[in-house]
Amino acid sequence: MVVEDCVKNATPTFPLARISWVLLHLYIWILSAVLLGAFWVQFVWGEAPCTLCLLQRMCMILATLGPVWVLASPRRSEAEAWWNLNRGFGISILASGLGLLISARQVLMHIAPDDAGFGTPLWGYHLYTWAFLIFIVIILVSGTTLVFARRLVPAPASRQGHWLTRTTFFLFGGILLANIVVVYLSTINVI
Repeated sequence: MVVEDCVKNATPTFPLARISWVLLHLYIWILSAVLLGAFWVQFVWGEAPCTLCLLQRMCMILATLGPVWVLASPRRSEAEAWWNLNRGFGISILASGLGLLISARQVLMHIAPDDAGFGTPLWGYHLYTWAFLIFIVIILVSGTTLVFARRLVPAPASRQGHWLTRTTFFLFGGILLANIVVVYLSTINVI
């Protein structure tokens, strides 16, 4: 098969395959922290998100689903793990591209010199500008991962039920559920 021929010679000379498992979790935790930061701004600072802000959150959730896919997918063979890695980071790139367009639109809406922007700036930049930069970083990280995919393929069936993976899924699942509730409640004007 073509896939197995591609992956057959992909045995890493550097232990990146072991490190990639940790990096996948780190990717999910960092984007989860960003999404929790959006909740902080919404509920602690009292700033309700606009429609574009909610769309950017959804794109960040979709971008996080890429590594979640890689960790959750069964890896019976190295070829299957390689395809899962490619699919997962492809999902991240597509979601980040959409998020990049949405955040760029919001940046351009507030680019006029007299426009104060939407919301309180954080370290001198509004959240939609931070989202724009984060989506660029996600695309760069995902693209780099795809370039080095052969060396970053997690080992087949390794650590799939590990406590760190379960904790990561629990955290991300909670953030996903909370976002669904917040979007629903904001559409019926409860919050």
